[in-house]
Amino acid sequence: MADRIAHRGPDAEGFWNEGQVALGHRRLAIRDLTPAGAQPFHSPDNGIVVAYNGELYNEDELIRDLGRASGFVRRTRSDTELIPAAYLVWGIEAFDRLEGMFAIALWDRAKGQLVLARDGIGIKPLYIEDDGTSLRFASELKALLVDKGRRRQLSAPDLTHMLALGFPAPTRTLIDGIRQLAPGSVLVADGRETREHKFWQPRRAANLVDLETATDRFIETFSSVVSSQLVSDVPVGVMQSGGIDSSLVSMALPRGHDVPLFSVRFAESSHDESGLARRLAQASGRSLMWVDLPVDEDVERDFRAVVDAVDGQLADSSALATYALSRAIRDNVTVALSGDGGDEFFAGYPTYLATAMAAPAAPVLSRLPGLWGGMAALLHAVTKPSEARIPRSEKLYRFLAGLAHPVPHATWRHYLPSWQRSRLYGPGLSDLPDQDPLAGYAASYQSAHGDCFDRAVLADQNYYLPADMLVKVDRMSMAHGLEVRVPFLDRRIMDLAGQMSRSVLYGRGGESKRVLRRALMRLGGPEPLARSPKRGFNIPMNMLLRGPMKKMARRMLDQDADMFAPFLSPDGVRAVWRDHADGRKDGKYVIWTLLTIGAWREMEGVF
Repeated sequence: MADRIAHRGPDAEGFWNEGQVALGHRRLAIRDLTPAGAQPFHSPDNGIVVAYNGELYNEDELIRDLGRASGFVRRTRSDTELIPAAYLVWGIEAFDRLEGMFAIALWDRAKGQLVLARDGIGIKPLYIEDDGTSLRFASELKALLVDKGRRRQLSAPDLTHMLALGFPAPTRTLIDGIRQLAPGSVLVADGRETREHKFWQPRRAANLVDLETATDRFIETFSSVVSSQLVSDVPVGVMQSGGIDSSLVSMALPRGHDVPLFSVRFAESSHDESGLARRLAQASGRSLMWVDLPVDEDVERDFRAVVDAVDGQLADSSALATYALSRAIRDNVTVALSGDGGDEFFAGYPTYLATAMAAPAAPVLSRLPGLWGGMAALLHAVTKPSEARIPRSEKLYRFLAGLAHPVPHATWRHYLPSWQRSRLYGPGLSDLPDQDPLAGYAASYQSAHGDCFDRAVLADQNYYLPADMLVKVDRMSMAHGLEVRVPFLDRRIMDLAGQMSRSVLYGRGGESKRVLRRALMRLGGPEPLARSPKRGFNIPMNMLLRGPMKKMARRMLDQDADMFAPFLSPDGVRAVWRDHADGRKDGKYVIWTLLTIGAWREMEGVF
């Protein structure tokens, strides 16, 4: 199991076992590079053993509180040491006191209990397989799949979710019997029972209504958070795009720190943001290193590496660029800061405006799903492959498709349209009870408190962010042994964002990230960048499918399409590919998903 995820920790390995309990760890040495920081880590009395992936940023506060409560004296410079010490003082409540990103496995020898914990928003992954007789856990799904003696079965409902949105639900996987521990949760197992509880989740109070006050508080808090996340005994850099969020990270860096910036360039001009990234580097006074996305035969090699890194659980095409960027960054530094989470917590997506427009009338409009769905299908049928990021016709058909659903917000990012399901589903999916693969996303929206804006933001924070964006960033970076830290997902920032009213976050007419745009200009960022529209970290998918990935796609989705049976119809798969390849319909999102599933099947033999 440890060998299978050696890329996450290329510097060392460690194992500990006692009776029926075993812990394994691969080390990426960031703090205290000496053997004192090795894991599994033991408390001074050897009563607690910990294996941990992540980083803690509030160690000074923890050391102070532990000193007062127990006379704790630090023995190492590793933040791992604080975890067993905190558990011995506060029990499972300790995890709510940890500020950072983490997946933790802790064995309490006296109580004979295993404790698993995951950070509040799910930055670090933690997969669990519990068959009633044994409980296994790992940072990546592949580590659980090494036991070939266990018969693995694809989960049909989760496959429909993957086809619909490009990923399984936040606590699910494509394999029956393997799930993910929910973000902000603790699991305790003692051989008799297993208990779970949540210690944190995003909330919105929206009592901060003054834009100037909100900007002041954000700059003060964010600057402090960025500084705290620079703690490291190895070099640190920044993943710099041409967007507002990563630009804020770069502009908030303390002046005395030598932190270089790294950015991707695309050959396709409509996707390239290098001009904005260059201006930001000049404004921040920092060096900028360029990474060019491969556009030759290396694309297929990288695509397969991406699929392996995500274990087939994510079809977000931007992972390809993140993979290439992470590889280049790791050649220079071991830690990088990124701007992920800014869109979800500071209302950066145009979908919030669409939701505000559609949600009030949704109960009435959804009574005529055939009308809106039919109009969307018609428009979709005439939307041909384009090099544009998101063509206007695609935006319109997505909006119309949303009107056909009781919860429009759940549909904006769909991959497989509802009207194409019957064409693509094979017997393995057609026999499922009539269920909506978007129901989980919709339920996350419906169960949230507040108006339609609050619900949309919270749904993205609780569902889309941990299931898509954080999977992408963690797996692409850790595939190269690169640790990525995300200041926007520090709880001090997430809690502050939850206090900001809609008017502070989202202006009239759809001005997104109002407080972040203002903060960027106040910190000296270029005004054109601060006023630029939301772009997204898209890659030129159609250019790649028409060029270096065409041969693989033709083989997998046409010649060898039978590999998808019985879950998918081979003829349906061929039709999707041929319509796209011949320029009749733009099916890039579905094709990318099918290629992801197909490549994973060839690697793991999962169905």
